[in-house]
Amino acid sequence: MQGDFRIGKWLIQPQMNILQANGATKHVEPKAMQVLVYLSEHADEVVTKERLIGAVWADTFVTDDVLTRCISELRKAFEDEAKNPQVIETIPRSGYRLVAAVQRVEAQPAAARAPTRRWPVVLAAVAGLLFVGIALNVGYLPRRMSSPTLPMRIHSLAVLPLANLSGDPDQEYFADGMTEELITDLAKIGALRVTSRTSVMGYKGAHKPLPDIARELNVDAIIEGTVQRSGGRVRITAQLIEARADQHLWAESYERDLRDVLALQGEVAGDIAAEIRVKLTPQERASITGARPLNPEAHEAYLQGLYFWNRLTEEDIKKSMERYQKVIQLAPDYAPAYSALAFSYTLLASMEFAPSRENYTEAKKLAQKAIELDDGLADAHGALGFVLCYGDWDWAAAEAQFKRANALEPNGEVGHAVYALYLGDMGRSEEAISEMKKSLEADPLSVLSLVNLGSLYGQTGQAEKAIEQYRKVLEMDPKSVNAHGGLGRLYDLQGNHAQAIAELREAKTLSESDPFVIAGLGHAYAAAGKSREAHEMLNELRQLSKRRYVTPYLVASVYAGLAEREQTLFWLEKALEEHNDSLVSLKVDAEFASLRTDPRFQEILRRIGLLH
Repeated sequence: MQGDFRIGKWLIQPQMNILQANGATKHVEPKAMQVLVYLSEHADEVVTKERLIGAVWADTFVTDDVLTRCISELRKAFEDEAKNPQVIETIPRSGYRLVAAVQRVEAQPAAARAPTRRWPVVLAAVAGLLFVGIALNVGYLPRRMSSPTLPMRIHSLAVLPLANLSGDPDQEYFADGMTEELITDLAKIGALRVTSRTSVMGYKGAHKPLPDIARELNVDAIIEGTVQRSGGRVRITAQLIEARADQHLWAESYERDLRDVLALQGEVAGDIAAEIRVKLTPQERASITGARPLNPEAHEAYLQGLYFWNRLTEEDIKKSMERYQKVIQLAPDYAPAYSALAFSYTLLASMEFAPSRENYTEAKKLAQKAIELDDGLADAHGALGFVLCYGDWDWAAAEAQFKRANALEPNGEVGHAVYALYLGDMGRSEEAISEMKKSLEADPLSVLSLVNLGSLYGQTGQAEKAIEQYRKVLEMDPKSVNAHGGLGRLYDLQGNHAQAIAELREAKTLSESDPFVIAGLGHAYAAAGKSREAHEMLNELRQLSKRRYVTPYLVASVYAGLAEREQTLFWLEKALEEHNDSLVSLKVDAEFASLRTDPRFQEILRRIGLLH
């Protein structure tokens, strides 16, 4: 069937690989569109699988799985159900039949046709073929297509999760890791704001119109693509879409040996920068395109490490560490593995899964090794800055490393977020708020950064803004322990005891005995005059300490609420003996405000380096 046609409410535009209905536009892979066109040309006929494959993949050998994926994609686009089909019916042990009515759309005269694109339709068709053709084993394809002119200046973009075309769900970590590495490369470009992994992964598998995604992420353009690993080869396809107008601008396909996958990713990032006319500094260009070959087994372990690390549980962090250690054994000169392992150690310490000192000591060695191997690695400087701050209490050196990390990766959400925490603990709250906002520009859906911004607003007495941040998180995730806990602590410090206790009880129920939440609830009970309940929380902390590490700082905070000065100072001094990283917040922690003139308290601050 030539030209556009309708199936029910849907307008099908084969040359653009899109379906439109009720103002929504859905993109499908070119091969899926060819399957749909063939079924439409034989509407109400039973078309066997062999016949469909022969028509669409005439010169290429493919398995039934490829056809099945195309049918599945079409059903998702049409919102059709296999058990109760309204569009495509599966004929068991035979093939498929298009059961919906098909209506041809007469072509409009050229003068009357609305210009929906700034470049010829035929180029759009080529773009679509490039997008997934190589991943579905199409034969020869031209290497590049791009639009002759950009409709607007692109200053920001988001890389949506690359689709896994391996057919193996166990390979999702590979596609996710490749997505994260592409984001990391693009984030090195100072003139381009790139949305972080945390925010984009929420769109994985979502069939939402691209203009809606662009609006939610506040970006000018979207990168969509696929990844497929087969044997010792990896194939990536990518396309650039000016998101608000839903206009395709560029498409490219790549295939390399797995040993060269890092260079491939650098080439993709460089091509995107060239297409949107972003000028790279010599340093940025070298950082993006200068990757050396990497042992495929080491890269595999590294991507698995990223997958586990991002799940942020104690068990998964330890799994990630095992993978990073394997990378170091296989590729001892691969700096990102040392940096990632350093961050894993700092995470174990900062989330109080283990005592601080030993973890920070190991993290420091690893971060320094990463910098020795690659001084231009932003994450390595960020990890070292974190250790110098929360492990060594070397404030000036820590700030220098945070600034170095942010200079190397201006759009890195982690660098700005960690620097913001440092500034907040130093009492430089307005600077901290500014840095946290920079982090949220790259990661607008980050629950943790939104909660931390709320905490910083509370620290500066901007209670309404703080509550607004916590409420925003709860709209996104009503079960957010951090948001309920942060809101409860804010109400506690305001003297709003009933609401404080209600929020912290909810956080405790959701968290399944998080020591931070238990201590916060204990302090709230104490501040409300509920001494018995506060002591019950202290007992819970004691019992919990038999199963996992509980920092003395949290015990001290409950005693501070009870106004038991000697016990509070005893537990703070115990935290000092352990060199616990929570003490970094002591200068600004309002729960200890009543002790700030006490000589023993001031001596603790001096020994930390927060009072001169």
